[in-house]
Amino acid sequence: MDSNEPPHYRISRIARELEAKGLDIIHMEIGDPELDTDKRIIDAMYRAALEGYTHYGFSQGLPELRDAIAEYLNSKLDTDLDRDNICLTPGGKVAIYLTLRLLNKKRIGVLEPIWGLYHSFSKVIDLEVVSIRSEFENRWIPTDEEIRKFGETDIISLVNPSNPTGTILPKETIDKIVEIASEKGGYIVADELYFDLTYGKTRFTSFLEYDYDNTISIFSFSKNFAMTGFRVGFIASTSKDLITRFARYMRLVLGGVPPFIQFAALEALNNKDIIERNRKFYKEQTRYLMNELKKLGFRMVEPEAGIYLFPKVPEGIDGIEFVEKLLTLGRVAVSPGTGFGDYPDFVRFTTALKKEKLEEAVKRIRHTLEEMV
Repeated sequence: MDSNEPPHYRISRIARELEAKGLDIIHMEIGDPELDTDKRIIDAMYRAALEGYTHYGFSQGLPELRDAIAEYLNSKLDTDLDRDNICLTPGGKVAIYLTLRLLNKKRIGVLEPIWGLYHSFSKVIDLEVVSIRSEFENRWIPTDEEIRKFGETDIISLVNPSNPTGTILPKETIDKIVEIASEKGGYIVADELYFDLTYGKTRFTSFLEYDYDNTISIFSFSKNFAMTGFRVGFIASTSKDLITRFARYMRLVLGGVPPFIQFAALEALNNKDIIERNRKFYKEQTRYLMNELKKLGFRMVEPEAGIYLFPKVPEGIDGIEFVEKLLTLGRVAVSPGTGFGDYPDFVRFTTALKKEKLEEAVKRIRHTLEEMV
């Protein structure tokens, strides 16, 4: 097995192998919403392709799309961005990887639990990882002692709202993180992909609102607009120089996002009702699954955003064994907590499935637990 393969990717691979043998698997390990992309978005992509937007384009992204993104962020956040603060990327993963490569530092502090690719990418590019832990008992908010450890690093990396917990960091926590970064001129790589899929009481505060130029925030169209297969994301920074450097680096490696896909993204931003509809779906599905899992003995911090639950398995159940049994016996694929840091008693469930699929998953989870006790 590839040592850089995140555990949830391994589970997904095994699940696909079982499916190839004819088994029915419910996929709750990968964050791919069970939603169709809005037809208006698909039609815009099709029109753009027919009109000839199938050649090389601006590596930084279409100017009109970057204008629309800047306008959208400014309307949602306390920012004053323009097109030169934005660079399009072929999905969020590429944005993360190229950012870490571009910064070319030695030590990265990651706020755990965190999406497993941050560990994988750090290993690939030989970054020393400093784990900054948060705990279930503290509602996944890091203590001041843990936050101070960021001072030992060159890059501060976190996902807010969180993947996997759905927690939104309070402003006072972000204040402290920015202060520590600015004291030594460190960089902040803030994965803010779920920023407009919030449904809790905590107000989302973006790191872009601090005008700290050593900040890169990462976004994507994948979840909010249900465009996972389009592979279109973007980065934003108050530093236009940082964006220019990133765009030049990306052009060397990838060229850029296909123009016809960028027109699809532009159409998405012109129809913000899509986000509201999708957000309602995510909220309802997450609330349903949360309540059902609680009945089965799972304990969790109620998420305030996103499409995941990160509960602690019921008392007396081994988390790693549960993930394996749930896949082989229950035919439900979920992500082990070890994929997000040292959290073996936790499991991440993707909630963005249709109601009937979630209902069937709950039955299979209940059956698996009954077989384990």
